[in-house]
Amino acid sequence: MSLRTFLLCLAVGCASCSNTPTAPTPPPASASSSTTSTLAGRVVQNGTTTGIAQAVLTLVDASGNAVTATSDATGAFSFSSLAAGMYSLQTTAPGYVMSAASISVPVTSFTVQLAAERSAPVSTLSVEISGPSTLAIGQSRQLAANVVYTDGTRRDVTNVATWRSTTSPVAAVSSTGLLTAYSTGTTVITAAFQDVSGSFDVSASSQ
Repeated sequence: MSLRTFLLCLAVGCASCSNTPTAPTPPPASASSSTTSTLAGRVVQNGTTTGIAQAVLTLVDASGNAVTATSDATGAFSFSSLAAGMYSLQTTAPGYVMSAASISVPVTSFTVQLAAERSAPVSTLSVEISGPSTLAIGQSRQLAANVVYTDGTRRDVTNVATWRSTTSPVAAVSSTGLLTAYSTGTTVITAAFQDVSGSFDVSASSQ
């Protein structure tokens, strides 16, 4: 073999050795999504557990964004991917009086009672409080209060109800329903409107 041929083979061999495959670059990790909640419940005839089908529910957030849902044959409905915060819920169904309420999300479930049109005179029945039942120390969350009438209709009384905490050192509530946790323990939050009131258990923890 001539010296020129030997040197040419040596160059080709070195070039082949340098072509070492590289590991593929892993795809970037996807950003974690924000925490959202699901609101599920039922629309029923006032004073019963009988579901109302085809009721239209409109949920509006604090920015005015609205989503709708329709109850199924059992009166069940659900809204998914909801950010925490205050919402207004309007429910209508043919032959029934419209219901309007405020809801503080997250909340486990919500029952809407609709009264038939041209029903008997109504009176206040109870006050329902919604909102988070557990808070970490230092957190503040908004509660909502709705007065429920005997015909099943609701009225938002969050800003006019009389709020009270049985153990303020654990968690205190403002005159507009803003709840703040201060130390580990439990307390009972009450909201009173006219001659009726409602209660809500709250737990505060260090985590």
